[in-house]
Amino acid sequence: MHSGENLKIDTLFPTKVFINALITALGYVVVQLDVTIVNVALPTFSRVFDADISILQWIPDAYVIVFAALLLAAGGLSDKYGSKNINLAGIGLFLLASLLCALSPSLNLMILGRVFQGIGAALIVPSSLSLLTGACGDNSSLRRKAIGWWSAIGGVISAAGPFFGGLILKHISWHALFLLNIPICMVGIILTMFYVHEPATPRMRNIDHKGILLFVITSFSLIYLLIQFGKSYAFTQTLLLCLGIFAFACIMLIVHIKNSVNAFLPLSLLRNRIFSLSLLLGAIMNLAFYGSIFLLTVYFQVYRGFSPLMTGLALLTFAVIALANTASSAISERIGVRLTIVIGLLIATINYSSLALLTYTDASYKTFVGFLFLMTLGGGIATPAIIASCLYQAPPNKAATASAAINAMRQTGAAVGVALLGILVTGTHFSINIGASVGFAIAAVIMFCAALVVFKSFIMPTAIPDDA
Repeated sequence: MHSGENLKIDTLFPTKVFINALITALGYVVVQLDVTIVNVALPTFSRVFDADISILQWIPDAYVIVFAALLLAAGGLSDKYGSKNINLAGIGLFLLASLLCALSPSLNLMILGRVFQGIGAALIVPSSLSLLTGACGDNSSLRRKAIGWWSAIGGVISAAGPFFGGLILKHISWHALFLLNIPICMVGIILTMFYVHEPATPRMRNIDHKGILLFVITSFSLIYLLIQFGKSYAFTQTLLLCLGIFAFACIMLIVHIKNSVNAFLPLSLLRNRIFSLSLLLGAIMNLAFYGSIFLLTVYFQVYRGFSPLMTGLALLTFAVIALANTASSAISERIGVRLTIVIGLLIATINYSSLALLTYTDASYKTFVGFLFLMTLGGGIATPAIIASCLYQAPPNKAATASAAINAMRQTGAAVGVALLGILVTGTHFSINIGASVGFAIAAVIMFCAALVVFKSFIMPTAIPDDA
């Protein structure tokens, strides 16, 4: 490419990509908003529907499980039918599902609405990321920046979700938590129809229905097992049956991916060390982060007696993730992908360790707010680098599938985090503050171990080039 063409790309693509980031982020906004906005309402739902904490875990998890389980199917649909078409379908379905949740007269119907929201979210995320990366062409540096912008927008909304939720609960009602999605979805549909263009990439022909079904069964049985175990810490016949289903489905899934030439997650990608490691990192980052949000929500409102608005205001500090997301690209440019991820993981280790101490000692509200400013810095720095590293490994005709894979693992991690760490704050066998402290300590250990693995693995010959 001539220098004049390079100059043209440098001057024209940022505006084009930034506009695409804003438009495609509208769908991502409602997806991220509904991951966190309901958390501050859990005690409210407990009173309205007379439900305990173990049942309330299904309000975030019904959404996230379906979201994670169907992301890979949605990635295949995007590769087959076009990312723009699938993105529009996902936003439309999310709009209708939000209406169902808002008008639900019972907890079961709300959970059903959350399931449909999860389906819509699964259609939105890989297609929006595919549209965004398609607008970047072959410019890897610009792709990292675009993903940073996209992540930052979603991160700010995700962080603001609990705060908006607290305001809505105080001044309106819980129904409005879901009605908020309607105008955002409508604007997203209109702008996507007229201003976003389909990337010119080869279309994939086959969708792996069997593999996706096995993934759904594996994911659901694991989350169900964790949530039900949290009620009594005892293995009942139902739990043993569920454990058997999980083990069988997991084995069948592994065999299927190994032997099927049309597997939803190609073995050729999984054999790539960096691709597989990126999937694992995406899962554990979200496990710790969203599990921690659940811990904080229960700790603040149930144990400390803080109002939903106070809880949301404290979690609003997570908005600094936008700064970390946008800084991630610049840091990667200077020190490389490996060290960027390692630094992010080590910062996260320090943050979770601090929260473990704060919850154990019942620190003041102001102290918590001060430390929560730091909680998202580590993940905010590492996540865009992880996503970019994953997508860099995939050929153009597998872009949406790779996007779906990393986001599926991230959302699966989030669901497991809520279920796993949520076990610790049911109050069944020890106080909520002790459970929260243990949960944060677990998150810190996971982050530190991940940092060690990345530091070792990313210096191998198969590591991602620093200019990737």
